[in-house]
Amino acid sequence: MIVDARELCVGDLKGQCRALCIDYGDRRVGIAISDIDWIIASPLVVLESHGVYQKLLRLIDEYVVGVVVVGLPKALNGGCAGKQLEKVHKFVAKLDELKHDLVVVFWDERQSTNGAIRILERAEEAKSKYKAMIDKVAASFILEGFLQHCYRKHSVN
Repeated sequence: MIVDARELCVGDLKGQCRALCIDYGDRRVGIAISDIDWIIASPLVVLESHGVYQKLLRLIDEYVVGVVVVGLPKALNGGCAGKQLEKVHKFVAKLDELKHDLVVVFWDERQSTNGAIRILERAEEAKSKYKAMIDKVAASFILEGFLQHCYRKHSVN
């Protein structure tokens, strides 16, 4: 079930389940996971896009995931990102078909790759390792933005 992030009540979910973030790409899918209290976003794994659904469903069960955050590609000006946006919507529709009880939230992924590169540069990771890490770090960057939104929303209410 796709839910608007502004309408999601996370207060009941904290301590009960985790949030998992997907940075979907044509070849690779970056995955990040929150802690059970929805405070920390951590890079988890990069999966090959081919055959991703079964691996993803195993991760969802293994980590007791209640909400899946999917990076929503947008143009830098906030408009539509064209074909990649369509691909992400198809990916989410298939995921929803396979696991009906899953709550899915779209979250703006603009600048997530650039943010991930900055993080890797600060960590002084060798550029040869970027390709293996960039997608899961970008997913954690997206998830961090979502978790901050949830924290601000929950602390105001």
